[in-house]
Amino acid sequence: MTFLPRFLLLLALVELNLFGETLDTFYGAIEVEEPVLIELIHSPSFQRLKSIHQYGVAYYTTHREEYNRFDHSIGVFTILKMKGASLEEQIAGLLHDVSHTAFSHVGDWVFGKEYQEEDYQSNIHTLFIAVSGLEKILNTHGYTIEQILPKNKEFMMLEQPLPNLCADRIDYNIQGAYYQNFLTYDEAQELFQDLYFEDGRWLITRKDLAAKLMAFSIFMTEDCWGSAVNYATSRWLADAILEGLKAGLISWNEFHFGIDQDIWNKLSASQAPNIQNKMLMLANPNEYYRFVDPSQATILVKFKCRGIDPWIKLDDKIERLSRIDSKLAEALQKTKEKAAAGWSIEIRAFDNALNILQ
Repeated sequence: MTFLPRFLLLLALVELNLFGETLDTFYGAIEVEEPVLIELIHSPSFQRLKSIHQYGVAYYTTHREEYNRFDHSIGVFTILKMKGASLEEQIAGLLHDVSHTAFSHVGDWVFGKEYQEEDYQSNIHTLFIAVSGLEKILNTHGYTIEQILPKNKEFMMLEQPLPNLCADRIDYNIQGAYYQNFLTYDEAQELFQDLYFEDGRWLITRKDLAAKLMAFSIFMTEDCWGSAVNYATSRWLADAILEGLKAGLISWNEFHFGIDQDIWNKLSASQAPNIQNKMLMLANPNEYYRFVDPSQATILVKFKCRGIDPWIKLDDKIERLSRIDSKLAEALQKTKEKAAAGWSIEIRAFDNALNILQ
């Protein structure tokens, strides 16, 4: 009586490849055996991240790296798995970015005009998992959403306050540093192998590689994540999206569950003047803003310094890298001062374009 249902279950497991599989990651091939992880990775909601660019609008303007939220999420998961995190923390790391809208952090600008410590995707994370089909997968394998939330204070390998390293920050800095030629691929792998978690913090013994990673984080803070052009283009794209939503060109559901390129194509093809103007500004951002004296600025762009300052263990002594590298300490301090002071920029109008930062 029970043989047929069990046989069908076995066939389903084989079909879903839930007995285990080899997963190719930036850090090498790893074996994944836990059915919950395999089913989550193969879910449409997680696979969608392959089409959400890690750097959002910057992919279309200044940073064309082929690095997406799927690559990053798999990277974070791999770090946690290989460095001994609990299964719950691995799941949390795997899903920590799944709730990003199209264009990643542009969602912050669609729903709020100012930078907030808690970004939009974090605010909707629980709801997204509940409505996307991921909660059903978790429940099937005996887990609840509450057990795998990334902000869980027990998940110290996954999340740490700046300037500490954490699995999230480790991955987007290592992979990013590779794409920007701060690290060779071999150096990235050596750094991954060198990293370990002990007594509540991530440690590195390779000072030379840690210095390259820290230098990259300072560079990207000013050149991408906190740059004036990223601020301006995020606002321009957010306004184009809002115009598209208002006109019915795109839907709220598509913005939350769709992918970057589909929405970009619709906005690019739009004949609406306001959308056309903003897409033209996005295509030529350097033509429509410039740095000026604070007294002439359209807006003062303050930003978050995302520079890291890793813990280094040398000869059984643990210190911040900035304590043993004065040049990096000075560079980090200068970036913090720039972040607090902000970029003074002026938006340059063209034809009938709207001065949308005013």
